[in-house]
Amino acid sequence: MPGRHKVLFLIPNLQQGGAERQILELATRLPERFEPVFCLFNDTIHYREYLPPGEPRHVLGVRDMTRAGFRRLVDVLRSEKPQILQTYRDKTNFWGRLAARRATVPIVVTSVRNRAIAPRHLVTERWLARKTDRVLTNSEGVRRELVNFARVPPEKIQIVHNFIDTNRFRPPTGSERADARARWQIADDETILLCPGRIAFQKHQLGLALALRMLHKRGGLPPRARLLLAGRKRDRLYSSLLDPWLSWLGLTNRVTYLGAVSDMLSLYHAADILVLPSLYEGLPNAVLEAHACGLPAVVSHAANIDRLVIDGKTGFEAPTFKHGLLADALGKMLALDADTRSQMGARGREHIVREFSVERVLEEMVALYDRLLSEKGLA
Repeated sequence: MPGRHKVLFLIPNLQQGGAERQILELATRLPERFEPVFCLFNDTIHYREYLPPGEPRHVLGVRDMTRAGFRRLVDVLRSEKPQILQTYRDKTNFWGRLAARRATVPIVVTSVRNRAIAPRHLVTERWLARKTDRVLTNSEGVRRELVNFARVPPEKIQIVHNFIDTNRFRPPTGSERADARARWQIADDETILLCPGRIAFQKHQLGLALALRMLHKRGGLPPRARLLLAGRKRDRLYSSLLDPWLSWLGLTNRVTYLGAVSDMLSLYHAADILVLPSLYEGLPNAVLEAHACGLPAVVSHAANIDRLVIDGKTGFEAPTFKHGLLADALGKMLALDADTRSQMGARGREHIVREFSVERVLEEMVALYDRLLSEKGLA
C-alpha cells in the first residue's frame, strides 16, 4: 500500500519469552497504514504462528554481534529505509541504535523489558538514550532502574504495558478444563500449582521448592498438591541444580518439569493456582495471562511492583526472597476451598480486563508512532 509507514522490529530471536511474544502481538495488530518488518540476529523461532506472512525478512546469522553482522544490520536498515526502528532486548537496544545512527533512521524507539540491566548496558544507556526518540518500558520497576541507575532522563521514558488478549486468555468451560487436565495427566483430586518461566536464577524455582519444603514440614502442603514447572532451561548451572535440589528436599514426586510449553493456555486451564516467586521482573506476562484465565496467584513483591495481583483479593504477595513468608502465602492459598480460590481468580480477571486490554495498549503504541512521525514531518 502506498504511503505506509515502515516499522522495522529488531530482536535477537523469537525464542519462547515474554518480550518475544509482545513484539509479535504488536506487529500483528498494527493498523494497515504501518508495514511491520522483522530483523533477527538468528533464526531461533518459537512463535511461528504469530509471524506475519513473509517474516522474518532478515536474519543476520549471528548469536552475538560481530563486525560482519553489524555491517549486515546497517545494510538492512539502508535497504529497507524504515521510518521507525524499534528494538527489543539489551543486545539489540545497543547495536540497533548504533546501526541506526550509521544508517540515519529518522525515528528510533527502544524497549527495555526487564530489570537487572547488565552493567555494560547501564553504562551506555544514558549516552544512547540521548539519540533515542523514546525509551519504552512495560513496568514502573524498570522505569525506576532506568532513571536511578542508567541516568536516563525521565522525559525520554514512557511506560506501555504488555498486551493481553482477554478473548483468547479466558476461564475455561467445564469440558475445556477436563480436556486440559487429561492432556497434562492431572487427576481430578489433585491441586495444581503452576510456575511458568525459564529455569533461571531470576525466576527462583529453587527458592520456591524450599518454601514448599517448609510448608510440608509444617503440615500445610496437601497430600495431593503438585507443582508444575513450565519453561526452557535458560541458566545451565542453575538448571543443573534443580533435580538434585528437589531430591534433597524430598519433593521429587511433588514437582513435575514440563520443559518449554507452546500451548500455555491449556496449562492455565488445567491449573488451580499460579506461583511466581521471581527475584526481579518487568511486567510478567504469566500473571496477566493466568489472571485473565481466572487463576488466583501467589507472587513475590518483585513480580508485583505494578500491582497485577491485589493482595488478599486476587491472590497473595510475599516479600521477595523471604522463603518462610512465601510458604505462609502458599499455605493460605492452599487452605482455601476451590470456590473461594475461583472467586479470587474471577476478581483477578476483572482487574486485568479493566487495566490491560489490547485496545488500550495498542492505542498507546499507535498514538506514540503517530506523534513521533508528526514531530519529524513524516506523518
